[in-house]
Amino acid sequence: MLIFKNNIHDRQEMGLTTLSPTPDIGYDEWFNPLHLIEVALEEEDELLDFLERQPKEYWAQDLKRFYPRAHRVGGFPVFRNLQRVLTIGLENQTTWYHMNTYHFCFLYDVLVRFAFNYNQDNRKGRLDALPELKGKPLHLESFVNDYFFNVAFLMDEDKYNSLTREEKLKMGYKCPCQFGVINGLTPTREEMELQSSRSYPYSIYV
Repeated sequence: MLIFKNNIHDRQEMGLTTLSPTPDIGYDEWFNPLHLIEVALEEEDELLDFLERQPKEYWAQDLKRFYPRAHRVGGFPVFRNLQRVLTIGLENQTTWYHMNTYHFCFLYDVLVRFAFNYNQDNRKGRLDALPELKGKPLHLESFVNDYFFNVAFLMDEDKYNSLTREEKLKMGYKCPCQFGVINGLTPTREEMELQSSRSYPYSIYV
């Protein structure tokens, strides 16, 4: 199970009032963050298969187009491995896993593209993808606010590198591998793996 800022496996755990409201109360009640990630990662596997079948001379252009933020940290082998690791972590029901900035950056690109395609689709296409939303548009910004610890990976590298350590911590930019992602460093094998949690990662309210 993947660890996000809030628990994607139990949306009621902290109460809907703690999450970012959308203009549609029905949407807030129906939205299933776990299912969104499951479907998006499943479609990503098919997309990677398609892209890798294209002539190699188009690969660099495709990477920039489909992974506008993550393309700087690697190519298809890196993204294939990140997709695999995230899927395995999501499906594992016995262990909680911490992600690092490489995982969040890749997942962000995946979800932004999925949300764009979903919102541009007709009602039938939306119902086929996320039937629980009953054809309503997907509010990805609310999801990112509620479940991503931060989006520091969107920062320009010069701006990020000019910040002091104290400034980064004060702004909440605390996630492993941030420097590597923002500065376009290819992840090591260890950096692409998830880290298991030794305890339950969320506060328990009684």
